[in-house]
Amino acid sequence: MSLQESAAAAAAAAAQEHRLLLVDGQRIFRESLRAVLAAQDGLAVVGEAAQRRDVLELVGALQPDLVITELHLADGSAVELIEQMRVQFPKVAVLVLTAARARDAALAARKAGALGYLLKDCGRSELQTAVRTVLAGRSYRSRAPESARARRDSGGASTRAVYLTERQRLVLRSVARGQPARQIAAMLGISVRAVHRQRERLRNTLQLDSTAALARFALREGFAE
Repeated sequence: MSLQESAAAAAAAAAQEHRLLLVDGQRIFRESLRAVLAAQDGLAVVGEAAQRRDVLELVGALQPDLVITELHLADGSAVELIEQMRVQFPKVAVLVLTAARARDAALAARKAGALGYLLKDCGRSELQTAVRTVLAGRSYRSRAPESARARRDSGGASTRAVYLTERQRLVLRSVARGQPARQIAAMLGISVRAVHRQRERLRNTLQLDSTAALARFALREGFAE
């Protein structure tokens, strides 16, 4: 094959590559995911973001075919972000790759416009299948997440949990693990009074009437894991 033919073949291969953007708050996870995806023919990771505020600008600049995003980001839920992408970049597919197991979370993501929903405990093979399926324009769902009703969650609390900030999720995780307010305060670098205020805001957001109810909710939702 001549040099000109080789260059043409390389250009054709590049044109067939699907461009991916990764969105997740954990750098080590993004790096691992990039390594797994980069090993697949026809896939190219063209960018990464840790917060939703950076995503729309990156999508506009990098023009990915697929955005793979966690549902819970440091500056809020990705549900609103997915809705914005659906309006501004309707040709960009979205695959949610998350630890959120509640069925209400999956429904919220799908309603927002995500074409795929995959749990982070999936294997490499399922990830590849999900990516290829969504890139082909078909929907993909991981094994059915647990419903809120099955876990005896009343009042739609799981749906509201989708919109918690990362700080609120850290507090909720600490509550689920039975950590005292002083320990939570030291971990987060805030005062004990601030921890109590965070707990009160969480109870109001989730419509729970006590710290005990908050702890039961956190355990049911898997925050102790």
